[in-house]
Amino acid sequence: MEEKEYGFIKEGKVFRKAFLDYADKEIGEVKETEEAAVLYYTERFALAQTKVNEVEEKINGTENKGSYLMKVLHLKETLYDFDAIGDFEELYRKLDLLEEQLNSFIHQNRLKNLEIKTALLAELEEAVKSSEWKSATVEVKEVQRRWIKTGAVDDAEKERIEGGFKAMLDGFFERRAAFYADLEKMMKEKEANYEEFLDGAEKLKEIESYAVLVEKIRTLKEEWKDLGRIKAEVRTEFWNKFQAIIKSALAKAKKEGKAKVGNKKENLESRTEFLKELAVLNEKIAPVANVKELRDKWKHLGPVSRSEMDKLQGEFLFLIDQIAEKQFIESLMYKKLKGKQNEADKERVRLKIAYDLLHRDRAELSTFQENLEKFNTSSGLDKLIGGKLELQERKVKVKEEILRQFKAGA
Repeated sequence: MEEKEYGFIKEGKVFRKAFLDYADKEIGEVKETEEAAVLYYTERFALAQTKVNEVEEKINGTENKGSYLMKVLHLKETLYDFDAIGDFEELYRKLDLLEEQLNSFIHQNRLKNLEIKTALLAELEEAVKSSEWKSATVEVKEVQRRWIKTGAVDDAEKERIEGGFKAMLDGFFERRAAFYADLEKMMKEKEANYEEFLDGAEKLKEIESYAVLVEKIRTLKEEWKDLGRIKAEVRTEFWNKFQAIIKSALAKAKKEGKAKVGNKKENLESRTEFLKELAVLNEKIAPVANVKELRDKWKHLGPVSRSEMDKLQGEFLFLIDQIAEKQFIESLMYKKLKGKQNEADKERVRLKIAYDLLHRDRAELSTFQENLEKFNTSSGLDKLIGGKLELQERKVKVKEEILRQFKAGA
């Protein structure tokens, strides 16, 4: 048996000597001479050295060193099977050192990743609190993008950090989905309001007076604005049907020769006179009148110019609201007094009720004004919110005027 430094030949077979925990290994056979066989396998060792050196150079030449750990481990697992004679022990020492360096690098990198992801978790926790779904979604997805871009953390922290992120992310998108599902359901339910509105609009075709028809159309257009939010394409479809009804009603009125607009000057005089009548009625502490009939009469008095109508309509609403509110206060007063007829008691209870109602409306107005900033005034909502604010302000002014009258009459 001929022995060399790292190998030997025995019974025509070429062996590599044991090293580290690896036993002797048969790697070939003598085909010509023993010297030639040993030389062949000794020269092949250069290929094994090249594999290790190439990995080392690549690790030293890149910032993403951690990606080469598996390559190093694979070499350590497979190098023993490489048929060559040489200082394999030295190659394994080099691979062990590279593995140690890479593990240290990966550990430090994962500590850094933990720091980054902890900060991202805090960002996400704030972002998911918002119910402004569009802006919040943009912010959440940006955090998610940076999270994905950040590398892994140590296994000991992985479940906590990754699980916490996923739970918050899933919770946010579940709440968002529920919100839009509810919005979709609400819009579907509101479509019934539009159907009912169109059924009522069909009655336009039954109106014979052109002046009354025009005024009714104007009223319906105002009512249309308060029907509620639905999908834009569906709302457009309903609007087109509404316009078709209006066009048909106007055409029918003209065809039947009933397109007499009326004298706007006379209409103005009629409306002005009617407002005077309401003012006289409103001078009473407890006006007796059918408010619904008064409203209907006002609607049918005939058209005037837009600028005049805006002014007259404001005066009408202020008066008719006072009359209706006084009747409401009167009914509450009788319930509280339970039939007692003492005038002093009546005045006292009227004032108390008026004060309470005014306080309530002022509180509601204040709350509404404070919440205005929170409204997402997207297309179609700004006018609705403005109308509600105007209505709430008018309710307060009506109560203030009634209270003034009650005090003056006390």
